[in-house]
Amino acid sequence: MSTASRVRTAGLIGMAGGMLWIVSVILQNSQGLFDPDGSPAWMLQQVLALAGMLCSMAGFLGLLWGQAFRGRLGPLGIILHIVGWGLIFIGGLALLVIGPAESPLFLVFPIGGNLHDIGYILIGIATIISGRWSGWQRWMPLVAAMVNILTMGLPMLLGAATDGPGMIAELLNGVMWLGIGLAAFSASRQAAPAPAPASRAV
Repeated sequence: MSTASRVRTAGLIGMAGGMLWIVSVILQNSQGLFDPDGSPAWMLQQVLALAGMLCSMAGFLGLLWGQAFRGRLGPLGIILHIVGWGLIFIGGLALLVIGPAESPLFLVFPIGGNLHDIGYILIGIATIISGRWSGWQRWMPLVAAMVNILTMGLPMLLGAATDGPGMIAELLNGVMWLGIGLAAFSASRQAAPAPAPASRAV
């Protein structure tokens, strides 16, 4: 598989992840599925959310494979972001399996959230300062990071969202994931290596 093809595939999977997350948020809020009651509807919503979370990470890998940045800052951000969401994913699986019982395992949620926020910021900065991409795709990671911090990270840090980030913030999160995937998909041609210049006789 060529680099451009791999980036397009990652972008498509990332877009699918954003859409799955949006569907899960709409389902949760329309059906009032906020308490882990083990009902089929709650289980379905959780599976959709976890699938969306997992698939959306492909969009961020698309940034890496698509050479959206150079140096170590961007890859470090990708690692922190994916590890952070991976911890949250593990916590979500644990919630499905063992229920809402008090457990040290659920410390993965705040730890994962902080790691993913830091990674988001590093990714956004790296994409801008590297200048490897052009157009709106270059700015999409930073926009996504700012939306995430302002609507989810900061309100929860300040204690203004004690019951969670809320429907609008979570929908915006899915839209940003969709945008990251679309950026990787549409910028995939920029990932193709430029042809080597023809040698000239001296």
